[in-house]
Amino acid sequence: MAYKVNEIFYTLQGEGAHMGIPAVFVRFSGCNLRCPWCDTEFSESTPMSAEEIVAEVQDLYDIPNERRKMVVLTGGEPSLQVDKTLLDALHAAGFYICIETNGTRSLPDGIDWITCSPKAGESPETLSHAVERLALKKVNEVKVVFTGTYDPEVWRGQLEAEHWMLQPLRYNGEWLMQSGIDEWEDDRNDNLPETVRYILSHPFWRLSVQIHKIAGLR
Repeated sequence: MAYKVNEIFYTLQGEGAHMGIPAVFVRFSGCNLRCPWCDTEFSESTPMSAEEIVAEVQDLYDIPNERRKMVVLTGGEPSLQVDKTLLDALHAAGFYICIETNGTRSLPDGIDWITCSPKAGESPETLSHAVERLALKKVNEVKVVFTGTYDPEVWRGQLEAEHWMLQPLRYNGEWLMQSGIDEWEDDRNDNLPETVRYILSHPFWRLSVQIHKIAGLR
C-alpha cells in the first residue's frame, strides 16, 4: 500500500497531555471534514510505503538508547489511511504510537495513545450531526477547540477518556488555528480569557495552548 504523506518532521508535541515531549510527526494528506479554522495545508502528498515512512521516522529520531520514542500520526485525518501494516512496522522500530483524529472513523488495534478532537459546526443542527457521526467511544484524550458557540460538555456524554483538554481558537489576537475567513477575524476577539473562565467554572477540563506556535516551532 502507498500512503499519501504530506510531511514528516521532528519537533516538540505542542499541545494536549503530551505537551513538550519530542516526537516525529507523520502528517497524512486528506480529510473527511473541512473545518474553517484548520491550520493544516494537507492537499499535497507524496506516496510512501510503510518501510519508507519508518525509515524516515528513524532518521529523524536518531537518538541512541532512547527508551520511549514517540511518533504522532496526524493529518488531515490519519484514520483514512493508517492500518495494521504501518502500526506493526512502527512498533517493530521501537516507537510509541499516538494518533490525532476527529473521531468520525473507527481505528485499527495497536495504537498506544488516541487523541480525539471532535469537530462541531456553528449551529445546533451541525452540532447534532457532529455528535451522531462520532465513531469512537473510548480514547485516551479528548481535545476540543473552544469557539464559545456551544458547550463542550456535550462531548462528555459521548466519549470516555482520561484527559480532557480545551484549546482556545485564538490567542493574543493571532489565530492559533489559521483561518481564511475574514469576517470571523473581524467579529471575534482573543478567546483565551473566555476559555480560561470556562475551565475555572468547569474544572473537569484542562487548558491546552499551542506552545509550538508560541515558541516558533513546527
